[in-house]
Amino acid sequence: MCSGTAGMWRSGVLHVAAMVRRLIGPALKISRGADMIKAAFFDIDGTLVGFKTHRVAESTWRAIELMHARGVRVVIASGRCVAEMQEELKGVFDAYVTMNGQLCFDERGTYRDAHIDDADVRVLVEQARAGLYDLYVMQGVRSFVNNRGPLVVELGRQVGLDYEVGLLDMAYELPVYQFNVFGGPEVEDVFLSKTEHVVATRWNKLFCDVIPAEGGKDFGVRATLERLGLPPDEAIAFGDGENDLTMFDAVGTSVAMGNAWDVVKNRATHITTDVDDDGIWNACVELGII
Repeated sequence: MCSGTAGMWRSGVLHVAAMVRRLIGPALKISRGADMIKAAFFDIDGTLVGFKTHRVAESTWRAIELMHARGVRVVIASGRCVAEMQEELKGVFDAYVTMNGQLCFDERGTYRDAHIDDADVRVLVEQARAGLYDLYVMQGVRSFVNNRGPLVVELGRQVGLDYEVGLLDMAYELPVYQFNVFGGPEVEDVFLSKTEHVVATRWNKLFCDVIPAEGGKDFGVRATLERLGLPPDEAIAFGDGENDLTMFDAVGTSVAMGNAWDVVKNRATHITTDVDDDGIWNACVELGII
């Protein structure tokens, strides 16, 4: 089965499961309160961090503090690598699911490490070298873009990052955990038609994330829950983008931010207010977690 077909099958099955949870979610709201939730997973951009200030709201920090006080493990689950994270996010969470689940670690060390197949890395690097798209390379200890084109500059403005430029040959020196391919949906077939072991997902219209076919936030979340010794029903996830959909399917309760894409709201068991309107705090209060 090719990666595209496998991805479509997996997406369909997970969609049905999410619809069932969405239907029964309201009935379970009371039981999934402070005594039920033992782990909380947070996307960063558009969820923890607002697009206006590029910082975590005071109400969100207060919610996290109260969850911690009640013994809830709080976990970052982001498409970002550690180098891209805001300083205020580093070292304060119980675990980090980074680069859409490909590299996961906590204070005890790394517990998931899944990089992109070398042959597929070569396809994307050489297509970028041919000028088919700008490419952001994420290697865990370092990340760089081959060209600071208009889409790259605009994304940097949106998320508050100044992307470092590097030589494409650097992609061959260390394992690549994730690529960002800049362009609309039409660019995805350019590389998917030439690769065998990767899939594409989005949380922004300017680019897509490229990760291993056997990868995604759901893999990182499941690895984290296994490490914590917790079942999915005792976990909650907060997100706003398409790359959060599989994460939602890996937990018992899922919360879409008010600013989330419609497809994300349709798959969540709960919808809260915008990230810049105390969305996480409001959800935690309504669900009885704090």
